Amino acid sequence: MKGKLHSSHFSVSVGKAVATITFAVHSALSSAAITIEQAQLMAVSNDSGIAQFQDKSKAASYEAVAMGQLPDPILIVGAQNIPTDTFQFDQEPMSQIKVGIKQMFPQGDTLSLRENKLNTQASSLEDKAQARYLTISRQVRNIWLEIFYWEQASQILNQDQALFQQLLEVTRSLYSVGNVKQQDVLRAELELSRLHERVIKANRRSETQRALLSRWVGGVAIDEPWSQSLPILRTPKLDSVNILDFAKAKREGGKFSPQQAQQEIAKFLQTHPTLIDLEKQVNVADHEIRISEQRYKPTWGVELNYGYRDGENNDGSDRSDFVSAMVNVSLPLFANTRQDKSVQSAVHRKEAQKNIHQDMLRKMVGEVQTILRRLQQTEEQLALFDEEILTKASLHAEASLNAYQADAADFSAVMRAFISEQGDRLDYARLQTTRLQLISALRFYFPTSLADLSQLHHSDSYLIQSNLMSSQGESR
Repeated sequence: MKGKLHSSHFSVSVGKAVATITFAVHSALSSAAITIEQAQLMAVSNDSGIAQFQDKSKAASYEAVAMGQLPDPILIVGAQNIPTDTFQFDQEPMSQIKVGIKQMFPQGDTLSLRENKLNTQASSLEDKAQARYLTISRQVRNIWLEIFYWEQASQILNQDQALFQQLLEVTRSLYSVGNVKQQDVLRAELELSRLHERVIKANRRSETQRALLSRWVGGVAIDEPWSQSLPILRTPKLDSVNILDFAKAKREGGKFSPQQAQQEIAKFLQTHPTLIDLEKQVNVADHEIRISEQRYKPTWGVELNYGYRDGENNDGSDRSDFVSAMVNVSLPLFANTRQDKSVQSAVHRKEAQKNIHQDMLRKMVGEVQTILRRLQQTEEQLALFDEEILTKASLHAEASLNAYQADAADFSAVMRAFISEQGDRLDYARLQTTRLQLISALRFYFPTSLADLSQLHHSDSYLIQSNLMSSQGESR
């Protein structure tokens, strides 16, 4: 019989690991930790891209007002028919001082169409801002969750180091009395070193993700401790439809056929800012067609002139002044080489925009279906871990330890069982993180409501950072 290696030590370590997997809240850290909601708010508040689209939208709105106005009238002032021999204004009867005004009128409904086109572009830019808001929110949530996973993985590995160290000390003790071989001691030392290396890798991955997040939220991503509680992200609600039903085939008890699922997903995606933006780009192209069609119509101009004359007529009477009114009309004589080609060009641009919209819709439907299928599989895996794998892996590791103590198994079997159990706990943590990242992706495609971007201010980010710093100082 080998020296007694108490299984209670192993049970305690496994219990700690299970507690880690459940992500219990550590209040001392959580009080200063940046939450996933705070990270998201700081990121969108700091992003200049959203402000850029908003400024461009305002610029287009102002330009729309300007483009809807008539061109400025033209003032005409001049002297006509002045004799060059004497330059006397009253010498010739046709000499006059001319003052006039000229107003041009663009072709057809060009002004109103240009105004509507620019207003549509302004609205499209607002949709681009909303789409960027959703994109940044998704990216930041995913990075935050990646940091969360690697922090949890590091904590799991650090906790296991205590058990590995204990196994090494007991193995050395047994080797000193001749109960085990030197090979067992070397294997325990090797596995402890490998565990140290995995801890370094986990810390490096966490630091890498923190550096990525710092682009959006600043130094708090690097300096602050991380939350130890698993965030709550719920799948979006789509009227009375359970979004997960789209992932189930009818043979699996689902409500929708593949074609029906695609149609339903496409219907709900129509309100996504990206697709609304592309739909408005189609409307912009339609306005361009109508503007091109106005070129078949003439440009009109109205001119009114007053001519002042000096001097007397032959009968001694004063010379009368002149008033003239003219209308200018352009003649679109070359329609087959100019107007026709302009309209055809605009029509093809509209068709291209429609194809872009349809392509994006198909792409988004496919991505949503992939996410839903992955989420369904992840939920099934998590259920299997909860119901069987974690418990059985723990029991197997403990049984291997008991068998080793009873000379019924070698030390390698104990290490393999424990390393396998450790891998299962890490896989479970990864699945929990993946599940939340998939839900985060669904929230990108199906936002429950659109943000009021006018309320975003950089001061929100600074306020959160200062609160985090003060909370960290109090916890210390």
